[in-house]
Amino acid sequence: MNKIVENNTACYHCGDACSSGSTILFNEKPFCCSGCKTVYQILNKSDLCDYYSFNAEAGVKVNENRDATKFAFLDNPTIAATFITFANQQQTAVKFYLPQIHCSSCLWLLENLHKLNPSIFFSSVNFPAKEVTVHFDQFKLSVRELAELLASIGYEPHITLDSDNHTVNDQKMLSRKALVKIGIAGFCFANIMMLSFPEYLGLETLARDGLSPVMFRAINLVLSIPVLLYCGAEFFVNSWYGFKQKMLNIDAPIALALIVTFARSVYEIVSGTGAGYLDSMTGIIFFMLLGRAFQTKTFANLKFNRDFKAYFPIAVCKLNEAGEEIFLPVNEISVDDKIRIRNNEVIPFDGILINGKAEIDYSFVTGENEPNTVKISEIVYAGGKQTNGAIELLVIKPFSQSNFTRLWNNEAFKKEEKNGYTFTGIISNYFAVVVLIIAAAAFIYWMNINPKNAWNAMTAVLIVACPCALLLTTTFTQGFLLNIFSNKGMYLKNANILQTIPFINHIVFDKTGTLTYPNISTVQYEGSPLNAADEMVFAAMFAQSLHPLSKSIAHSMQANQLVLEHIKEVAGSGIEAWENETHYKAGSAAFVGSSAPNKTGSEVWISINDKVYGKYEVANLLREHVDVMINSLPYAVSILSGDNSRTEAYLQEHFNQKVVYHFNQTPENKLAFIASLQNQQETVMMVGDGLNDAGALSKSNIGLAVVDNTIQFSPASDAIILAKNLPYLNQYIKAAILSKRLITITFIISLIYNVLGIYFSVTAQLSPIVAAVLMPMSTLSIVSTTLIGSIYIDRFCFKLFNQPNTI
Repeated sequence: MNKIVENNTACYHCGDACSSGSTILFNEKPFCCSGCKTVYQILNKSDLCDYYSFNAEAGVKVNENRDATKFAFLDNPTIAATFITFANQQQTAVKFYLPQIHCSSCLWLLENLHKLNPSIFFSSVNFPAKEVTVHFDQFKLSVRELAELLASIGYEPHITLDSDNHTVNDQKMLSRKALVKIGIAGFCFANIMMLSFPEYLGLETLARDGLSPVMFRAINLVLSIPVLLYCGAEFFVNSWYGFKQKMLNIDAPIALALIVTFARSVYEIVSGTGAGYLDSMTGIIFFMLLGRAFQTKTFANLKFNRDFKAYFPIAVCKLNEAGEEIFLPVNEISVDDKIRIRNNEVIPFDGILINGKAEIDYSFVTGENEPNTVKISEIVYAGGKQTNGAIELLVIKPFSQSNFTRLWNNEAFKKEEKNGYTFTGIISNYFAVVVLIIAAAAFIYWMNINPKNAWNAMTAVLIVACPCALLLTTTFTQGFLLNIFSNKGMYLKNANILQTIPFINHIVFDKTGTLTYPNISTVQYEGSPLNAADEMVFAAMFAQSLHPLSKSIAHSMQANQLVLEHIKEVAGSGIEAWENETHYKAGSAAFVGSSAPNKTGSEVWISINDKVYGKYEVANLLREHVDVMINSLPYAVSILSGDNSRTEAYLQEHFNQKVVYHFNQTPENKLAFIASLQNQQETVMMVGDGLNDAGALSKSNIGLAVVDNTIQFSPASDAIILAKNLPYLNQYIKAAILSKRLITITFIISLIYNVLGIYFSVTAQLSPIVAAVLMPMSTLSIVSTTLIGSIYIDRFCFKLFNQPNTI
C-alpha cells in the first residue's frame, strides 16, 4: 500500500528531496515519484534490495512517462546487430553504454540481471567505460526487451547515430598498451637499480659464490633492451616523423640521448671498463611514460571533436502506405518518405509538416530560446527538437543534405589546430642545439688536452643533459592539473590548453543555454491585482495558445485551468476570450488598448472588458551564481546571443562590470566577432553550448563547451565544462596561471641539476656513482615539487569550490 504524505525527506531510491505533499510511501519507505517507487517494486519482487545496502540512495531517477516504443527500432535486425558482440544457437551477447553507472551498487545490480529475467544467463560490467555486456537467450528475450528492462530500473542505454565505436575502442587499446609499457619499464628499471647497488657502493671488484659484476652487468643489459626497443619506441617514431617533416620535435633530443646512453653503456660493459648508465636510461623512459599517462588519463571517455551524428537518434519511425510504423536506420530514409517524430525527439531531416502541432526548439542550432510554431505545409528543419506531442513530416532532403548537416560541414566551423604557447616547443627548438654545441665544444677541448677524455666528455654531456628532466616539469605538472580539473568537472582536450589559458584577456559568452538555463524562464506580473476567477480564465487562455510566451506564462500559473469554448487567437497580436459575459484580452500593448509601448518582445499585456490591468514579463533565467562569476572576471567580457535585445536590461541588472552585448547573432556573426577580436591582438576564450557556437568555438584561442553531462552532444571544442561548474570559471583560470608558475619553478630546479651534470661531464668527472645519484635526484625532486605544488593549487584555487557566492 502506498499513500501521499506531507513532509520533506529524501527519496529512498534516488536520494532527491521529496517536495512537501508529494512524498509517496511504500513499505514504509519514502519515494519522490512513482518512477522511483516502481523501480523499488521491481527490485523488491526479484529479491534484489541488497542494491540499497552497498550505497544508500544509489538509484537513478526514472522518467515516469517513458515512451513505450522508444526502443522499437531495436526490432530491426540490422540496427540490433550493431550492439551484438557474440551470437550462436545457444546465446547472444549484447554490449550497451550506460552513462548512469557510478557506484558499487550499480555494479552489483547490473551483474545480477539474471535475477530480474531468467532468460539472461549472466552479465558483466566494465566500470571505467560504463559498459555492460549481457549474455541471454535470444529465443526468449529480444535486444529491444533487454534495453527496455535496463531502462525500467534506471539504466537506459545511451544510443545515438554516432557509430564511431571503433575509434573509442582503439583509444582504449592504446591506453592498455601504454600501461603495459609502463609496467615493463618500471619492472626493468627497479631490477637494474637493485643489481647496480654493488657499483654504487664501490664493490664491483668483489666476486662471491659464483656471482660477479660481469654477470650483473650482463643481466642489466638484457633487461634494458625491451625497455629501449619496446617501451621507448614512441620517442624514436615521433622523432622520425618530425625529421621527415623537416622539424625538430621534443622527442628528438630524448631519442638522441637514449641512443648515446645505450651505446656508451654497451661499450663499457663489453669492454669491461664500467657498468654504463642503463639505470638512468630505463629510469628516464619509465618516468616519461608515467608522466604522459597522467596527461592521457582524463581523455579516455571524452570526445572533444564530436561528430554531428552523436546528436541524432540511431533510427527513425517511418510510416508505410498503410500508416504502420517501421523503424529504420536514419541513413535508409529517402526523400518523400513519411516519418513520425515524437515529443522531445530530435528531427534528423528537413521536411514538410503534414500532421500534428509542431513547436520546434531550434536553440541548439540558432541560439534562439523560444520554440518556433510551424503550421501545416511549412518546412521543419533538421536539428530542432519537437516539444509538443507527435508530428508527421514528409522528408524533402536526405540526412546527408539537411540544413543541419550543411551548417556542421561548413569549412569555417571545422575544428582546426591552434598554435598556442607551448613550453615544450621552446625546449625542442633550442635545447637540442645548445646541448650539441656544448658536447662538441667539450670534445674539441679534450682532444687538444687529453684525447682519452674527449669521447667520454662528449657522450656524458649528451647523457646528463637529456631534456627528459626538463620535460618532466611540464609533463607531471600538466598531468596533475588535468586530473584536478577533471575531478572538478572541467575536461581539457590536451595539456597545451593549460599553457594557453594564462594568456586569455577577453572572454566571450553565448547567452542562451550557457549563461541561462536552456528551458527555464522567469515570469513576473506587474499591474492591478486579479481575482481568482479572472486569473483562472487567463491561465486557460495562455494554456490553449500556441505562442511560446503564452506557454511560459501558463507553466508559471498554478491556477486550475478551464477549457474555454469562446477563444480566438489573432496572429501577430494576441489572444482573446469570452467567459461569463466578460471579454478578456492578452497580447501586445496595442492589442489590449494600452498606450504604453512594448519595451521588449517578452511583455504580454492583459485587459478585461477593454480595461488594461497590467502585463506579464517573461525573461530567461540566469544560471545560479553566474552573475558572481562574470563580475569577478578580470578580463574584457562580451555576450553574444541569437535572441533579440529584450533581455539586455535583465542582464545589466545582474552584471556590475562593463559587458558588451551583441544580439540577433547568427553563427556566422559569432565567428566573425571572434576573428575581429583576434585581429586586435586579443587572446579569446569562447564559452558556448550549441552548434550555433561551433564556428566561434573553433576560431577562438580557447573554445569551452558547456554541457549538462559528459555524454551530452557538444560542438568541437578545446575543453568541456559541466554546466553546474560554470560559476567556478575564474577559479579554473587562476589554477592554470598558477600551474604556469609551478612549471617555471620546477624548470629552474631541473636546470640546476642539468648545469651540475654538464659541469661534471665537461670536466670529465662524471662517474657512474655521480650519474646514479644526480639523475634520480633530479627526477624525484621534480616529481615531488610538482606534487606538492599541485596540492597547493587544488586547495588554494578550489577551497571555496562549493561556495561560489564567496568567490
